[in-house]
Amino acid sequence: MDKLIIDESIASSPTQILRKTQDQGFGSRLKAAIQEVNQNQHSADNAIEKVVKGELGIHEGMLAIGKADLSLKLLLQIRNKVMEAYKEISRMPI
Repeated sequence: MDKLIIDESIASSPTQILRKTQDQGFGSRLKAAIQEVNQNQHSADNAIEKVVKGELGIHEGMLAIGKADLSLKLLLQIRNKVMEAYKEISRMPI
């Protein structure tokens, strides 16, 4: 039987990821998410232009549009949850 080889970088990655996320604040995570959504939107715009010019297939263009749409919807849901949490905290008696 073949031996199972465990790469140490993969084995230790959950703790490294945990440490990395603990170092980042909510604001920096939110900023990174907004930048990623913006990048996806620009990629979708470029894909549309390439589809119109015939440089890119319709399937690749639709995938780029779908990715941009999904990331925007996710960001909007995160925003809605943050707003709900803020409203609930503001209603708490001091």
